[in-house]
Amino acid sequence: MLHCQLRSPDRTFFEGEATSVTARSPRGEFAVLPHHAPLLAELAAGPIRVQTASGERRFACFGGTLAVEGDRIVILGSEIVPREEIDLAAARRRAADAVGSDVEREAARARLRLLEKVAGSHD
Repeated sequence: MLHCQLRSPDRTFFEGEATSVTARSPRGEFAVLPHHAPLLAELAAGPIRVQTASGERRFACFGGTLAVEGDRIVILGSEIVPREEIDLAAARRRAADAVGSDVEREAARARLRLLEKVAGSHD
């Protein structure tokens, strides 16, 4: 088992035992299992899946870092949204109402796509 902490600057989203954690770096998706080699990784926007003995917990992460040392994993996200707190209707409205540059509008659409992916039952 891994002792896992999933935190943002203002909140702890998960702290407990996990059998695996899957996250996304700028180079792609990766998984951490018990007895993983030490690791410090930058996180890209993407889903985080924490597998526990009682099931899977899913989160939308909009960047951050992940550190593994021994059987401890600490994820510090710049912004994290737990699956159960995702409001797709509000996210769709924000994406539809996005104003500004093409880059800003695409960022709102990318945010919506990630939230939809995490809210869905499968990737």
